[in-house]
Amino acid sequence: MSPQQSIAHYRIVSKLGEGGMGAVYRATDTKLNRDVAIKVLPEAFRDDSARMTRFEREAHVRASLNHPNIAAIYGIEQGAIVMELVPGEELKGPVPVDAAIGYAKQLAAALEAAHEKGIVHRDLKPANIKITPEGTLKVLDFGLAKATDESPVSATGSPTMSPTLSLEMTQAGVILGTAAYMSPEQARGKPVDKRADIWSFRVVLFEMLSGMMIFGGETMSDSLAAVLAEEPDWSTLPKATPPHVRRLLERCLRKDPHQRLRDIGEARIALDEPESAAPADATRPARRWMPWAIAGLAAIAVAAGLAAGLILFRPKPPARQAIRFPLEIPEGYDETVVPATPEFAPSPDGSQIAMVLRKKNGTNSIWVRPIGALAVHQLDGTEDADLPFWSPDGKFIGYFAQDQLKIAPAAGGPSRTLCTLPGKGQTPSSPSSNGDGGTWNTDGEIVFANRMDGPLLRIAAGGGAPVPAFPVQADPDTRFASPQFMPDGRHVLYLERRRNTAQNAIYVQELGSAARVLVLKNSLRAAWAPPGWLLFAHDAALYAQRMDPATFRLGGSALTVSESVLTSESGGRAAFEVGGGVLMYRPGNQSAASTLAWYSRDGKREGTIGAKLDYHGVRLSPDGHMAQLLIYSGRQPDIWVMDLGSGALTRMTAHGDVSDPLGKWSPDGARIAVNRYSPGALEVTVSSLQSRPVLDAGAPQDYSPDGSFLLAANRFTYTLTAWPVANPHPQTIHVFDAPVISFRFSPEGKYVAYISGESGASQVMVASYPSFSEKRQVSLSGGNSPIWRKDGKELFFLDPNRTVMSVEISTRGKIEAATPKPLFRLPDSPPTTTAFWPAPDGHRFLVIEQDRATGTPVRTVVVNWTADLRQGGTEQ
Repeated sequence: MSPQQSIAHYRIVSKLGEGGMGAVYRATDTKLNRDVAIKVLPEAFRDDSARMTRFEREAHVRASLNHPNIAAIYGIEQGAIVMELVPGEELKGPVPVDAAIGYAKQLAAALEAAHEKGIVHRDLKPANIKITPEGTLKVLDFGLAKATDESPVSATGSPTMSPTLSLEMTQAGVILGTAAYMSPEQARGKPVDKRADIWSFRVVLFEMLSGMMIFGGETMSDSLAAVLAEEPDWSTLPKATPPHVRRLLERCLRKDPHQRLRDIGEARIALDEPESAAPADATRPARRWMPWAIAGLAAIAVAAGLAAGLILFRPKPPARQAIRFPLEIPEGYDETVVPATPEFAPSPDGSQIAMVLRKKNGTNSIWVRPIGALAVHQLDGTEDADLPFWSPDGKFIGYFAQDQLKIAPAAGGPSRTLCTLPGKGQTPSSPSSNGDGGTWNTDGEIVFANRMDGPLLRIAAGGGAPVPAFPVQADPDTRFASPQFMPDGRHVLYLERRRNTAQNAIYVQELGSAARVLVLKNSLRAAWAPPGWLLFAHDAALYAQRMDPATFRLGGSALTVSESVLTSESGGRAAFEVGGGVLMYRPGNQSAASTLAWYSRDGKREGTIGAKLDYHGVRLSPDGHMAQLLIYSGRQPDIWVMDLGSGALTRMTAHGDVSDPLGKWSPDGARIAVNRYSPGALEVTVSSLQSRPVLDAGAPQDYSPDGSFLLAANRFTYTLTAWPVANPHPQTIHVFDAPVISFRFSPEGKYVAYISGESGASQVMVASYPSFSEKRQVSLSGGNSPIWRKDGKELFFLDPNRTVMSVEISTRGKIEAATPKPLFRLPDSPPTTTAFWPAPDGHRFLVIEQDRATGTPVRTVVVNWTADLRQGGTEQ
């Protein structure tokens, strides 16, 4: 807004400031001729119902408070809160002891009034406190205030009902409040009550007296670690600080809230009490019978002894501790469907976290959560976002979406497209995941990876045409992933992926140079962390090893950071990110309690089969008598076959060497073709468990209806081949112009259904086989996992909202498809496209139901993560 604009009868004069909860303006009330402050949402968020509700929530909280030491609220006009304009300066220390005690009494009175109404401020700090020219203290900004269960705020305006709170605003796992003033329970993301304000009150009072931040640090993570592990330096308090004030400070600053002062009113009373007793450490007079010379010598000796004791026995400052806490998935949101993808990124200074969340309707978007400040907010226009990464100054977030590289302001605002990802097309099974990582240097250059095609690319953050980051030779079996600029902004750390994952390796290479340094042979990605660590995942665990930032050579032994991290060998991915001293990762050893259940076409649950296990995929045999299942045992997935009549399970594979979610059934149900992490595919005989290699290139797609050959698709060259079962001589069937996957033969073998990225999104196609001269798109807004009904007259698929869709198909003369119809939405299930399978007649569906309480690995945040390494990490 600009001067002279108006909101109702309030005329804008100037802008006072802006924060995560909105912009604040000075305005004139033209009716009452007084100056006011008006808080409004930024224009980019006017249509954001969550933010508007948050504003109304703040207004209701503030309106319930009427106290001379709390800034008043006058009303709500056109989506803006009209507030008292408080003159004066922010509270800053040091101030004289008597003045500090006077301000503390006023602050305690304000908090007491709020607490009596069941309201906790949760963001008390000097920046939220003003001293008027008359010396009156005013508490500002209850934007993070929480109304407790006893609060008299009306139900319609209750904070516990706001959309902000549905994103865990008051629950465990969410940090609110500025880091240096947080209570330890806030810093750990635990639920808080009025004792958090008591802690912050004491920190503010200490700062008023000493002029120093107790728990300051160079980064947010330093401050959080100090809050949790360090004690204040009491020697910084003025010598004139009364003992009863010192005792009060100590009682308010106990890290265990159960041992802390329980009511702020007690603090106000304690400050009013006169000091009646001598200080506890006052020197007692010498006994009369001791001669003065002996007394003097004794005093000198005692003083000398005390001095020596202070030197020899002064306690060392406590070591910084690694602080771990979980960030649960908010209610109404879900994980993304790409396994082991680090859909989160700490900012370069460790103060914020960007994370991708998926609504229950299937839409991905980026949310930004400051670790130590205001509440989480969504970045508009970031639909289908994937793999976020930060600009060096923390002002922008890069990401991939809809086959494009984009950037968006971290504080909110329109996103901007930098380029369309080069290559032949979109990844058909995951429209938003064609990128494979990006990194941004201080010169305004971005280097990014395209998962499906070509070398690492570089582009200016202002836009333009991407060019190769290094001179490379084309190799269809090599891909690059997870680039990261080293501290000099010229060298890039990256993972080189090979078809044989045993040949994957981590390299560092300078922009424009053909020379590179081999850092580590490893199948999974790695990341650099200051001042000199390489973090990497190996065998589903996370390690750190010393790395010289100048030579890029490793030194010492690898130390264990976490014994479990979610990984995906096929993509070289590992779910961890590090930045600003903050480490985030997703554990990979959490087993889910999953159930196999039958559902009717209209979504009614009809019963269950088998025991609860960690199911991640299901595929019925052609006759419907058996189910092929992907089951995790700890970190290791393997394929099992269940007899649906008895529920008996037989293991088909061992050692977790399975790269496709499930194998392909032969038409007679006697064999399964299984793709592997290691080169080639195996055919396993169900009855004998005997196996043999059946192809050495491409991923098996489906057996022909007569069982004589296997279709295989090469995800790098987009080539479809037919491999005869009797001999290893493949025939090329078709070369596509876009990525293709999930081929399924129609019952008579004259048509195939498959997923194509030709249109820029994953769409279900039906085409004539083997000519592909006739083809038709049958999905409207994307789809995955096409499955024919046994008679070939109906096709089922899963749409992006995880709804099972049905489309009638006719292949008499030409391909004809009816409009797809929704059948039912899958319940909570593993984030894969094989969480359901129809019975051969299409009358019911076998579905995996997942208990999300145990089935979703939560994000773990570790502040000051290197402390654990110094305190006895496990050498490898």
